[in-house]
Amino acid sequence: MFARKSPILVFQTLFSAILGYVSLFFINRYIGPIYWGYLSYAIAFAGLYTIIIDLGFSTAHVKILASGEDRSRAIGTFIAIRGTLNAIYVFAVIGTLLLWVYVLHRGFYNPIEFWVILAILPYYAIANMIPVFSTYYSVTYQSNKMAIPPLIEAILRNSIFIFIGIVYFLGKEGNIGNNISVILALIYGVTYSIFIIISYMIGRPWKIGRPSSVLFKKYISIALPLALGTSIAIINANVDKVIIQFFWGTIATGAFYANQKLTSAMLAISASVYVFFIPLLSSSGHKTAEDFNDEVHEYERIISLVTLPIAISMIWMSPFILNLFNRIYLPYALSLSILAVGTYFSVLSSPFTSAVISKSKQKYIAIIGLGAVIVNLVANIVLIPREILGIRLGGLGDSGAAIGFLLGALFAYIVFKEYYRKINGVRTSSKFYLQIIPAALQSLFLIGAYLYIKPYDILELLPIVLLSYILYLGVSIVIREISVKEIREVLVGLKLLKEKKENE
Repeated sequence: MFARKSPILVFQTLFSAILGYVSLFFINRYIGPIYWGYLSYAIAFAGLYTIIIDLGFSTAHVKILASGEDRSRAIGTFIAIRGTLNAIYVFAVIGTLLLWVYVLHRGFYNPIEFWVILAILPYYAIANMIPVFSTYYSVTYQSNKMAIPPLIEAILRNSIFIFIGIVYFLGKEGNIGNNISVILALIYGVTYSIFIIISYMIGRPWKIGRPSSVLFKKYISIALPLALGTSIAIINANVDKVIIQFFWGTIATGAFYANQKLTSAMLAISASVYVFFIPLLSSSGHKTAEDFNDEVHEYERIISLVTLPIAISMIWMSPFILNLFNRIYLPYALSLSILAVGTYFSVLSSPFTSAVISKSKQKYIAIIGLGAVIVNLVANIVLIPREILGIRLGGLGDSGAAIGFLLGALFAYIVFKEYYRKINGVRTSSKFYLQIIPAALQSLFLIGAYLYIKPYDILELLPIVLLSYILYLGVSIVIREISVKEIREVLVGLKLLKEKKENE
Protein backbone atom coordinates (compact mmCIF):
# COMPACT_ATOMS: atom_id res chain seq x y z
CA MET A 1 0.00 0.00 0.00
CA PHE A 2 2.66 2.51 1.05
CA ALA A 3 4.95 1.76 -1.88
CA ARG A 4 2.10 2.07 -4.37
CA LYS A 5 0.22 5.07 -2.97
CA SER A 6 2.70 7.33 -1.22
CA PRO A 7 5.60 7.88 -3.69
CA ILE A 8 3.82 10.54 -5.75
CA LEU A 9 3.08 12.40 -2.51
CA VAL A 10 6.69 12.03 -1.40
CA PHE A 11 7.80 13.41 -4.77
CA GLN A 12 5.41 16.35 -4.41
CA THR A 13 6.65 16.92 -0.88
CA LEU A 14 10.34 16.82 -1.80
CA PHE A 15 9.89 19.00 -4.88
CA SER A 16 7.85 21.53 -2.91
CA ALA A 17 10.42 21.46 -0.11
CA ILE A 18 13.27 22.15 -2.53
CA LEU A 19 11.34 25.06 -4.05
CA GLY A 20 10.59 26.29 -0.54
CA TYR A 21 14.26 26.20 0.40
CA VAL A 22 15.16 28.16 -2.74
CA SER A 23 12.54 30.83 -2.02
CA LEU A 24 13.63 30.91 1.64
CA PHE A 25 17.14 31.60 0.36
CA PHE A 26 16.03 34.50 -1.86
CA ILE A 27 13.86 36.04 0.86
CA ASN A 28 16.50 35.91 3.58
CA ARG A 29 19.53 36.56 1.40
CA TYR A 30 18.22 39.46 -0.67
CA ILE A 31 14.96 40.79 0.79
CA GLY A 32 16.23 40.58 4.36
CA PRO A 33 15.87 38.60 7.62
CA ILE A 34 13.99 41.45 9.33
CA TYR A 35 11.11 41.25 6.84
CA TRP A 36 11.08 37.47 7.08
CA GLY A 37 10.89 37.93 10.86
CA TYR A 38 7.77 40.11 10.59
CA LEU A 39 6.13 37.50 8.35
CA SER A 40 7.16 34.67 10.71
CA TYR A 41 5.60 36.44 13.68
CA ALA A 42 2.36 37.10 11.78
CA ILE A 43 2.09 33.45 10.74
CA ALA A 44 2.63 32.35 14.35
CA PHE A 45 0.21 34.92 15.80
CA ALA A 46 -2.62 34.07 13.39
CA GLY A 47 -1.73 30.40 13.69
CA LEU A 48 -2.45 30.46 17.42
CA TYR A 49 -6.11 31.15 16.69
CA THR A 50 -6.48 28.09 14.47
CA ILE A 51 -7.30 26.24 17.69
CA ILE A 52 -10.82 27.41 16.86
CA ILE A 53 -10.79 25.60 13.53
CA ASP A 54 -9.86 21.97 14.02
CA LEU A 55 -10.98 20.84 17.49
CA GLY A 56 -10.51 17.23 16.38
CA PHE A 57 -13.03 17.44 13.51
CA SER A 58 -10.44 16.70 10.80
CA THR A 59 -9.60 13.33 12.33
CA ALA A 60 -13.30 12.69 12.91
CA HIS A 61 -13.95 13.36 9.21
CA VAL A 62 -11.31 10.82 8.20
CA LYS A 63 -12.83 8.13 10.42
CA ILE A 64 -16.41 8.83 9.33
CA LEU A 65 -15.57 8.78 5.62
CA ALA A 66 -13.53 5.59 6.06
CA SER A 67 -16.23 3.86 8.11
CA GLY A 68 -18.74 3.59 5.26
CA GLU A 69 -21.10 6.45 6.13
CA ASP A 70 -22.98 8.26 3.35
CA ARG A 71 -20.12 10.36 2.00
CA SER A 72 -22.26 13.11 0.47
CA ARG A 73 -23.94 13.80 3.81
CA ALA A 74 -20.62 13.53 5.62
CA ILE A 75 -19.01 16.09 3.30
CA GLY A 76 -21.98 18.44 3.65
CA THR A 77 -21.89 18.17 7.43
CA PHE A 78 -18.13 18.73 7.53
CA ILE A 79 -18.41 21.82 5.30
CA ALA A 80 -21.03 23.27 7.66
CA ILE A 81 -18.84 22.59 10.71
CA ARG A 82 -15.65 23.87 9.12
CA GLY A 83 -17.27 26.94 7.57
CA THR A 84 -18.85 28.01 10.86
CA LEU A 85 -15.60 27.58 12.79
CA ASN A 86 -13.71 29.41 10.04
CA ALA A 87 -15.97 32.45 10.32
CA ILE A 88 -15.49 32.48 14.09
CA TYR A 89 -11.73 32.24 13.56
CA VAL A 90 -11.58 35.29 11.27
CA PHE A 91 -13.71 37.41 13.61
CA ALA A 92 -11.62 36.31 16.62
CA VAL A 93 -8.33 37.40 15.04
CA ILE A 94 -9.65 40.73 13.78
CA GLY A 95 -11.43 41.37 17.07
CA THR A 96 -8.27 40.71 19.08
CA LEU A 97 -6.22 43.06 16.91
CA LEU A 98 -8.77 45.86 17.18
CA LEU A 99 -9.11 45.38 20.93
CA TRP A 100 -5.33 45.36 21.45
CA VAL A 101 -4.56 48.41 19.33
CA TYR A 102 -7.63 50.66 19.48
CA VAL A 103 -9.20 49.84 22.85
CA LEU A 104 -6.23 48.91 25.02
CA HIS A 105 -3.91 51.22 23.03
CA ARG A 106 -1.11 48.67 22.99
CA GLY A 107 1.24 48.06 20.11
CA PHE A 108 3.55 45.53 18.49
CA TYR A 109 7.33 45.22 18.16
CA ASN A 110 6.85 47.15 14.92
CA PRO A 111 3.53 48.72 13.75
CA ILE A 112 3.81 46.89 10.42
CA GLU A 113 3.11 43.61 12.23
CA PHE A 114 -0.54 44.64 12.67
CA TRP A 115 -0.96 44.84 8.90
CA VAL A 116 1.04 41.69 8.19
CA ILE A 117 -1.27 39.73 10.52
CA LEU A 118 -4.32 41.07 8.67
CA ALA A 119 -2.68 40.24 5.34
CA ILE A 120 -2.02 36.61 6.34
CA LEU A 121 -5.67 36.04 7.34
CA PRO A 122 -6.93 35.15 3.81
CA TYR A 123 -4.29 32.40 3.66
CA TYR A 124 -5.52 30.83 6.89
CA ALA A 125 -9.20 31.27 6.01
CA ILE A 126 -8.70 29.41 2.72
CA ALA A 127 -6.30 26.79 4.10
CA ASN A 128 -8.83 25.95 6.80
CA MET A 129 -11.31 24.76 4.13
CA ILE A 130 -8.88 22.70 2.04
CA PRO A 131 -9.37 19.52 4.18
CA VAL A 132 -12.90 19.30 2.75
CA PHE A 133 -11.27 18.06 -0.46
CA SER A 134 -7.89 16.68 0.63
CA THR A 135 -9.42 14.39 3.27
CA TYR A 136 -11.74 12.84 0.69
CA TYR A 137 -8.80 12.14 -1.62
CA SER A 138 -6.92 10.63 1.32
CA VAL A 139 -9.72 8.28 2.33
CA THR A 140 -10.29 7.18 -1.28
CA TYR A 141 -6.52 6.71 -1.84
CA GLN A 142 -6.38 9.18 -4.75
CA SER A 143 -2.75 10.15 -4.30
CA ASN A 144 -2.46 12.00 -7.62
CA LYS A 145 -5.37 14.29 -6.75
CA MET A 146 -3.83 14.91 -3.34
CA ALA A 147 -0.45 15.81 -4.82
CA ILE A 148 -1.38 18.05 -7.77
CA PRO A 149 -3.01 21.06 -5.99
CA PRO A 150 -0.27 21.62 -3.36
CA LEU A 151 2.40 21.09 -6.01
CA ILE A 152 0.92 23.77 -8.28
CA GLU A 153 0.48 26.12 -5.31
CA ALA A 154 4.07 25.58 -4.17
CA ILE A 155 5.44 26.21 -7.66
CA LEU A 156 3.41 29.40 -8.05
CA ARG A 157 4.05 30.88 -4.58
CA ASN A 158 7.75 30.08 -4.45
CA SER A 159 8.29 31.30 -8.01
CA ILE A 160 6.77 34.65 -7.02
CA PHE A 161 8.97 34.80 -3.92
CA ILE A 162 12.05 33.99 -6.00
CA PHE A 163 11.11 36.66 -8.55
CA ILE A 164 10.74 39.27 -5.79
CA GLY A 165 14.11 38.17 -4.40
CA ILE A 166 15.70 38.70 -7.81
CA VAL A 167 14.15 42.17 -7.99
CA TYR A 168 15.79 42.98 -4.65
CA PHE A 169 19.07 41.46 -5.81
CA LEU A 170 19.02 43.80 -8.82
CA GLY A 171 18.20 46.76 -6.57
CA LYS A 172 14.92 47.52 -8.36
CA GLU A 173 12.56 47.25 -5.38
CA GLY A 174 12.06 50.99 -4.94
CA ASN A 175 10.83 52.30 -1.59
CA ILE A 176 8.73 49.33 -0.47
CA GLY A 177 10.38 49.09 2.95
CA ASN A 178 8.43 47.18 5.59
CA ASN A 179 5.47 46.81 3.23
CA ILE A 180 7.22 43.89 1.54
CA SER A 181 6.21 41.75 4.53
CA VAL A 182 2.55 42.62 3.84
CA ILE A 183 3.00 41.75 0.17
CA LEU A 184 4.59 38.39 1.00
CA ALA A 185 1.69 37.60 3.36
CA LEU A 186 -0.90 38.49 0.70
CA ILE A 187 0.81 36.20 -1.82
CA TYR A 188 0.01 33.25 0.45
CA GLY A 189 -3.69 34.10 0.20
CA VAL A 190 -3.59 34.43 -3.60
CA THR A 191 -1.81 31.12 -4.21
CA TYR A 192 -3.96 29.25 -1.71
CA SER A 193 -7.05 30.53 -3.54
CA ILE A 194 -5.71 28.74 -6.60
CA PHE A 195 -4.94 25.69 -4.43
CA ILE A 196 -8.55 25.30 -3.27
CA ILE A 197 -10.01 25.99 -6.73
CA ILE A 198 -7.86 23.24 -8.27
CA SER A 199 -8.72 20.87 -5.40
CA TYR A 200 -12.38 21.39 -6.19
CA MET A 201 -12.05 21.19 -9.98
CA ILE A 202 -10.14 17.90 -10.20
CA GLY A 203 -12.68 16.11 -7.98
CA ARG A 204 -15.83 17.09 -9.89
CA PRO A 205 -18.62 16.17 -9.82
CA TRP A 206 -18.91 16.50 -6.04
CA LYS A 207 -21.90 15.03 -4.27
CA ILE A 208 -22.53 17.30 -1.31
CA GLY A 209 -25.54 16.41 0.78
CA ARG A 210 -27.46 18.40 3.35
CA PRO A 211 -25.81 18.65 6.78
CA SER A 212 -27.13 15.95 9.09
CA SER A 213 -27.81 16.48 12.79
CA VAL A 214 -27.26 12.75 13.39
CA LEU A 215 -23.87 12.89 11.68
CA PHE A 216 -23.04 16.11 13.50
CA LYS A 217 -23.50 14.30 16.81
CA LYS A 218 -21.23 11.53 15.55
CA TYR A 219 -18.59 14.10 14.59
CA ILE A 220 -18.88 15.58 18.08
CA SER A 221 -18.50 12.18 19.76
CA ILE A 222 -15.28 11.46 17.86
CA ALA A 223 -13.84 14.98 17.89
CA LEU A 224 -14.57 15.98 21.48
CA PRO A 225 -11.95 13.70 23.07
CA LEU A 226 -9.38 15.04 20.58
CA ALA A 227 -10.29 18.72 20.90
CA LEU A 228 -8.13 19.55 23.89
CA GLY A 229 -5.07 17.77 22.54
CA THR A 230 -5.49 19.28 19.08
CA SER A 231 -5.98 22.80 20.43
CA ILE A 232 -3.02 22.65 22.77
CA ALA A 233 -0.87 21.17 20.00
CA ILE A 234 -1.67 24.18 17.80
CA ILE A 235 -0.77 26.56 20.62
CA ASN A 236 2.37 24.54 21.14
CA ALA A 237 3.34 24.86 17.47
CA ASN A 238 3.11 28.66 17.45
CA VAL A 239 3.67 30.02 20.94
CA ASP A 240 7.44 29.47 20.84
CA LYS A 241 7.85 32.09 18.10
CA VAL A 242 5.58 34.52 19.95
CA ILE A 243 7.71 34.16 23.09
CA ILE A 244 10.95 34.49 21.11
CA GLN A 245 9.62 37.65 19.44
CA PHE A 246 8.70 39.18 22.80
CA PHE A 247 12.05 38.48 24.49
CA TRP A 248 14.57 38.27 21.64
CA GLY A 249 13.20 40.25 18.69
CA THR A 250 12.39 39.83 15.03
CA ILE A 251 15.68 38.36 13.76
CA ALA A 252 15.59 35.54 16.32
CA THR A 253 11.94 34.85 15.47
CA GLY A 254 12.71 34.68 11.76
CA ALA A 255 15.75 32.47 12.34
CA PHE A 256 13.79 29.99 14.44
CA TYR A 257 10.95 29.85 11.92
CA ALA A 258 13.49 29.35 9.12
CA ASN A 259 14.92 26.42 11.08
CA GLN A 260 11.44 24.98 11.46
CA LYS A 261 10.88 25.35 7.72
CA LEU A 262 14.14 23.51 7.05
CA THR A 263 13.15 20.56 9.25
CA SER A 264 9.56 20.55 7.97
CA ALA A 265 10.55 18.32 5.04
CA MET A 266 10.67 15.40 7.47
CA LEU A 267 7.18 16.18 8.76
CA ALA A 268 5.82 16.52 5.23
CA ILE A 269 7.33 13.20 4.10
CA SER A 270 5.83 11.52 7.15
CA ALA A 271 2.45 13.10 6.36
CA SER A 272 2.63 11.73 2.79
CA VAL A 273 2.39 8.23 4.21
CA TYR A 274 0.24 9.17 7.22
CA VAL A 275 -2.68 10.38 5.06
CA PHE A 276 -3.30 6.81 3.95
CA PHE A 277 -2.52 5.14 7.24
CA ILE A 278 -5.56 6.00 9.39
CA PRO A 279 -8.04 4.97 6.63
CA LEU A 280 -6.03 1.77 6.13
CA LEU A 281 -6.10 0.86 9.83
CA SER A 282 -9.74 1.90 10.17
CA SER A 283 -10.74 -0.63 7.52
CA SER A 284 -11.50 -4.24 8.42
CA GLY A 285 -8.46 -5.77 6.75
CA HIS A 286 -6.51 -6.56 9.93
CA LYS A 287 -7.75 -9.85 11.35
CA THR A 288 -5.24 -10.34 14.14
CA ALA A 289 -3.29 -8.21 16.58
CA GLU A 290 -0.10 -9.55 15.01
CA ASP A 291 -1.12 -8.35 11.54
CA PHE A 292 -2.06 -4.95 12.92
CA ASN A 293 1.22 -4.73 14.82
CA ASP A 294 3.28 -5.65 11.74
CA GLU A 295 1.59 -2.87 9.75
CA VAL A 296 2.29 -0.27 12.43
CA HIS A 297 5.94 -1.22 12.88
CA GLU A 298 6.48 -1.39 9.12
CA TYR A 299 5.22 2.19 8.91
CA GLU A 300 7.63 3.16 11.69
CA ARG A 301 10.51 1.51 9.82
CA ILE A 302 9.69 3.23 6.53
CA ILE A 303 9.31 6.66 8.15
CA SER A 304 12.62 6.28 9.96
CA LEU A 305 14.39 5.03 6.85
CA VAL A 306 13.35 8.10 4.86
CA THR A 307 13.71 10.83 7.50
CA LEU A 308 16.77 9.74 9.50
CA PRO A 309 19.39 10.68 6.85
CA ILE A 310 17.77 14.11 6.49
CA ALA A 311 17.93 14.64 10.25
CA ILE A 312 21.58 13.56 10.39
CA SER A 313 22.60 15.95 7.61
CA MET A 314 20.92 18.85 9.43
CA ILE A 315 22.49 17.91 12.76
CA TRP A 316 26.08 18.04 11.49
CA MET A 317 25.80 20.55 8.64
CA SER A 318 23.60 23.15 10.38
CA PRO A 319 26.12 26.07 10.34
CA PHE A 320 26.84 25.59 6.66
CA ILE A 321 23.16 25.20 5.75
CA LEU A 322 22.18 28.42 7.55
CA ASN A 323 25.14 30.30 6.08
CA LEU A 324 23.61 29.78 2.63
CA PHE A 325 20.53 31.75 3.65
CA ASN A 326 22.22 34.54 5.58
CA ARG A 327 25.37 34.77 7.70
CA ILE A 328 23.34 36.54 10.36
CA TYR A 329 21.74 33.15 11.12
CA LEU A 330 25.00 31.41 12.08
CA PRO A 331 24.40 31.91 15.85
CA TYR A 332 21.17 29.94 15.44
CA ALA A 333 22.80 26.75 14.08
CA LEU A 334 22.48 24.87 17.36
CA SER A 335 18.71 25.21 17.39
CA LEU A 336 18.54 23.75 13.86
CA SER A 337 20.49 20.68 15.02
CA ILE A 338 18.25 20.22 18.06
CA LEU A 339 15.07 20.74 16.01
CA ALA A 340 16.24 18.06 13.56
CA VAL A 341 16.49 15.51 16.38
CA GLY A 342 13.12 16.55 17.81
CA THR A 343 11.43 16.39 14.42
CA TYR A 344 12.77 12.88 13.85
CA PHE A 345 11.18 11.63 17.08
CA SER A 346 8.02 13.57 16.27
CA VAL A 347 7.53 11.73 12.97
CA LEU A 348 8.27 8.40 14.65
CA SER A 349 5.23 8.98 16.86
CA SER A 350 2.82 9.09 13.91
CA PRO A 351 2.45 5.30 13.42
CA PHE A 352 1.40 4.89 17.03
CA THR A 353 -0.96 7.88 17.15
CA SER A 354 -2.59 6.54 13.97
CA ALA A 355 -2.97 3.11 15.52
CA VAL A 356 -4.47 4.51 18.73
CA ILE A 357 -6.98 6.61 16.74
CA SER A 358 -7.95 3.63 14.59
CA LYS A 359 -8.81 1.72 17.78
CA SER A 360 -11.16 4.55 18.84
CA LYS A 361 -9.02 5.59 21.80
CA GLN A 362 -9.13 9.29 20.93
CA LYS A 363 -9.28 10.52 24.50
CA TYR A 364 -5.87 9.01 25.17
CA ILE A 365 -4.46 10.93 22.21
CA ALA A 366 -5.62 14.08 23.99
CA ILE A 367 -4.21 13.00 27.36
CA ILE A 368 -0.79 11.99 26.05
CA GLY A 369 -0.64 14.94 23.67
CA LEU A 370 -1.48 17.27 26.53
CA GLY A 371 1.40 15.82 28.53
CA ALA A 372 3.83 16.40 25.66
CA VAL A 373 2.60 19.94 25.14
CA ILE A 374 2.94 20.76 28.85
CA VAL A 375 6.53 19.51 28.76
CA ASN A 376 7.23 21.75 25.76
CA LEU A 377 5.45 24.82 27.12
CA VAL A 378 7.11 24.60 30.54
CA ALA A 379 10.50 24.23 28.85
CA ASN A 380 9.73 27.25 26.63
CA ILE A 381 8.78 29.42 29.60
CA VAL A 382 11.83 28.33 31.62
CA LEU A 383 14.45 28.23 28.85
CA ILE A 384 13.59 31.01 26.36
CA PRO A 385 13.32 34.24 28.45
CA ARG A 386 16.22 35.79 30.32
CA GLU A 387 13.89 36.63 33.19
CA ILE A 388 10.21 36.99 34.09
CA LEU A 389 9.02 39.16 37.00
CA GLY A 390 12.59 39.49 38.22
CA ILE A 391 13.18 35.72 38.25
CA ARG A 392 16.27 34.73 36.27
CA LEU A 393 15.54 32.01 33.73
CA GLY A 394 17.45 30.03 31.12
CA GLY A 395 17.87 32.84 28.61
CA LEU A 396 18.61 30.35 25.82
CA GLY A 397 16.32 32.00 23.27
CA ASP A 398 15.83 29.92 20.13
CA SER A 399 17.92 27.04 21.52
CA GLY A 400 15.61 26.89 24.54
CA ALA A 401 12.61 26.63 22.22
CA ALA A 402 14.32 23.83 20.29
CA ILE A 403 15.12 21.95 23.51
CA GLY A 404 11.49 22.28 24.61
CA PHE A 405 10.34 20.85 21.28
CA LEU A 406 12.78 17.94 21.59
CA LEU A 407 11.67 17.10 25.14
CA GLY A 408 8.00 17.19 24.12
CA ALA A 409 8.64 15.01 21.06
CA LEU A 410 10.58 12.44 23.10
CA PHE A 411 7.84 12.31 25.71
CA ALA A 412 5.16 11.78 23.06
CA TYR A 413 7.11 9.08 21.21
CA ILE A 414 7.87 7.02 24.31
CA VAL A 415 4.41 7.26 25.87
CA PHE A 416 2.44 6.75 22.63
CA LYS A 417 4.52 3.71 21.75
CA GLU A 418 4.09 2.10 25.16
CA TYR A 419 0.36 2.83 25.25
CA TYR A 420 -0.08 1.33 21.77
CA ARG A 421 1.69 -1.84 22.87
CA LYS A 422 -0.57 -2.03 25.92
CA ILE A 423 -3.87 -1.77 24.02
CA ASN A 424 -2.77 -4.01 21.15
CA GLY A 425 -1.63 -6.76 23.51
CA VAL A 426 1.32 -7.79 21.33
CA ARG A 427 4.76 -6.76 22.50
CA THR A 428 7.15 -6.94 19.59
CA SER A 429 10.21 -4.83 19.08
CA SER A 430 10.50 -2.14 16.45
CA LYS A 431 12.05 -3.06 13.13
CA PHE A 432 14.26 -0.05 12.51
CA TYR A 433 17.15 -0.48 14.93
CA LEU A 434 19.46 -1.76 12.17
CA GLN A 435 19.35 1.76 10.74
CA ILE A 436 21.84 2.76 13.45
CA ILE A 437 24.60 1.28 11.27
CA PRO A 438 24.09 3.44 8.13
CA ALA A 439 23.27 6.42 10.36
CA ALA A 440 26.57 6.06 12.24
CA LEU A 441 28.59 5.82 9.02
CA GLN A 442 26.79 8.83 7.53
CA SER A 443 27.51 10.79 10.73
CA LEU A 444 31.22 9.92 10.62
CA PHE A 445 31.39 11.07 7.00
CA LEU A 446 29.68 14.39 7.79
CA ILE A 447 31.76 14.98 10.94
CA GLY A 448 34.87 14.60 8.79
CA ALA A 449 33.49 17.16 6.34
CA TYR A 450 32.64 19.48 9.25
CA LEU A 451 36.16 19.30 10.69
CA TYR A 452 38.33 19.27 7.59
CA ILE A 453 36.37 20.77 4.67
CA LYS A 454 33.98 23.27 6.33
CA PRO A 455 31.67 23.45 3.30
CA TYR A 456 30.29 26.99 3.56
CA ASP A 457 30.01 27.14 -0.25
CA ILE A 458 26.98 25.44 -1.77
CA LEU A 459 29.19 23.83 -4.43
CA GLU A 460 30.93 22.00 -1.60
CA LEU A 461 27.96 21.46 0.71
CA LEU A 462 25.54 19.99 -1.83
CA PRO A 463 27.77 17.14 -3.09
CA ILE A 464 28.83 16.29 0.47
CA VAL A 465 25.21 15.98 1.63
CA LEU A 466 24.24 13.97 -1.46
CA LEU A 467 27.20 11.64 -0.98
CA SER A 468 26.15 11.12 2.64
CA TYR A 469 22.66 10.11 1.47
CA ILE A 470 24.13 7.69 -1.06
CA LEU A 471 26.33 6.22 1.68
CA TYR A 472 23.31 5.79 3.94
CA LEU A 473 21.28 4.14 1.18
CA GLY A 474 24.14 1.88 0.08
CA VAL A 475 24.81 0.59 3.59
CA SER A 476 21.05 0.10 4.14
CA ILE A 477 20.95 -2.12 1.05
CA VAL A 478 24.02 -4.09 2.15
CA ILE A 479 22.54 -4.85 5.59
CA ARG A 480 19.17 -5.59 3.92
CA GLU A 481 17.32 -2.83 5.73
CA ILE A 482 15.89 -1.97 2.32
CA SER A 483 15.89 -4.04 -0.84
CA VAL A 484 16.44 -3.13 -4.46
CA LYS A 485 12.90 -4.39 -5.10
CA GLU A 486 11.46 -1.86 -2.62
CA ILE A 487 13.47 0.94 -4.24
CA ARG A 488 12.16 -0.13 -7.63
CA GLU A 489 8.56 -0.05 -6.33
CA VAL A 490 9.07 3.52 -5.14
CA LEU A 491 10.54 4.56 -8.51
CA VAL A 492 7.60 2.90 -10.30
CA GLY A 493 5.23 4.79 -8.01
CA LEU A 494 6.98 8.03 -8.96
CA LYS A 495 6.65 7.08 -12.65
CA LEU A 496 10.45 7.13 -12.97
CA LEU A 497 10.44 3.46 -14.01
CA LYS A 498 7.95 1.34 -15.89
CA GLU A 499 6.27 -1.44 -13.95
CA LYS A 500 7.84 -4.77 -14.63
CA LYS A 501 5.51 -7.29 -16.24
CA GLU A 502 5.22 -10.70 -14.62
CA ASN A 503 6.60 -12.57 -17.65
CA GLU A 504 9.66 -10.37 -17.91
